[in-house]
Amino acid sequence: MTMGTMGLTDLNDLTDLTVTAGPATLSGLALDLPALLLDEEFGQSKVWRFEDFDFPATLTHEPTRRFLRDMGLPEEHALFQLDTDVPLPTLAEYYAHERPGFPADRLPAEATRLIRLGHFVEGNSVVLDGTTGAALNWSEPESTLCPLNADISTFAFTLWLLQREKREKTATGCWVETLRNEACADG
Repeated sequence: MTMGTMGLTDLNDLTDLTVTAGPATLSGLALDLPALLLDEEFGQSKVWRFEDFDFPATLTHEPTRRFLRDMGLPEEHALFQLDTDVPLPTLAEYYAHERPGFPADRLPAEATRLIRLGHFVEGNSVVLDGTTGAALNWSEPESTLCPLNADISTFAFTLWLLQREKREKTATGCWVETLRNEACADG
């Protein structure tokens, strides 16, 4: 398989991804994902690509901006719902407009540089650090901010992997288990 323009199409392709992971990626992110990876898994019409005007000024991490513009994110996933109605707000802007009754002192100190991508699970939001590109989980009920993924590429890959596992498990059983068993047999 050629990495660049093709997506992953079978279990053997998953091992190719390790070649593009690490500190020396072309994208400047944790993973260089194949260009059509999300389109092939979720469908091109269900992957949202952002425009420059969708980004708040606080999103200064260029590799993250490029990823959101070129690769995009799935609009819907069992665990994640992307906000697509308005330009991406900072966490502070989101609470000021969408949740004005929420006490501002419960927001993290860095709320003005955190960009809210969407709803995660019960009372949680996926946010990006606009400076570093780190993907974080903001828990409203607990008023806590904690690491979720290294960056947007690993978050997107996690969504892809969970979707792929769900589809493959439905079709043929758990492919992750199959892959693990094959790796153990080879070792």
